[in-house]
Amino acid sequence: MVQSVVNQVVSRYYKLPPISQTTKKILEFIDDQWSAIEVRQFESKIHYYKALANITDHLLQCLTTERIENPPLFLYEKFNMNMDELGSELSLTFEVAEWSGNSFIIKKYLVDTDEEMNLLFNNMISVFCEKAFGQLPERIEIYSLMEGKKETFIPTKKDVSGGLEYLNMIKNILQEPKKYLKTDSLAVCKSCSYQKRCYEGLI
Repeated sequence: MVQSVVNQVVSRYYKLPPISQTTKKILEFIDDQWSAIEVRQFESKIHYYKALANITDHLLQCLTTERIENPPLFLYEKFNMNMDELGSELSLTFEVAEWSGNSFIIKKYLVDTDEEMNLLFNNMISVFCEKAFGQLPERIEIYSLMEGKKETFIPTKKDVSGGLEYLNMIKNILQEPKKYLKTDSLAVCKSCSYQKRCYEGLI
């Protein structure tokens, strides 16, 4: 739920003209999107207000540190591409991509991150950009909004080969369903009070 709020705030902010990209606007967007979240959906009131405070504080820092002069190259755009190496189609959503000289910068704003997930994201982006655009990003920036941290990756050809190995491994696992357990995720979705807004964001 909180990640959905972050996505909406970032998207709305980047769509504003530079002169309107202010702290006040970010606060307005957070207030508007956060209204769908209830205290009872958190472990406690302390957890609720801590999450709100951290997300607000760190989103303000991340979005206002550097002035955005030009519209983003991509903003929450989904791409599909056939990959011969995998014999299947790869689908990926670019949250934010900005121009940078002769290349581009990929930015990802997450509620929480961990090292393994960050490395995986770096490899996946590297594979997709190399195959789809014939060019690697200048860098990839991943923001952890609960902790207020930014991790920066400089993609290399090694990340592309590592990403392909991982994707092939996942493909092989999925082709042998006995090796993994399918859960009833729909039951989980039906119990979520954020279901309506989540669904509306997909159509």
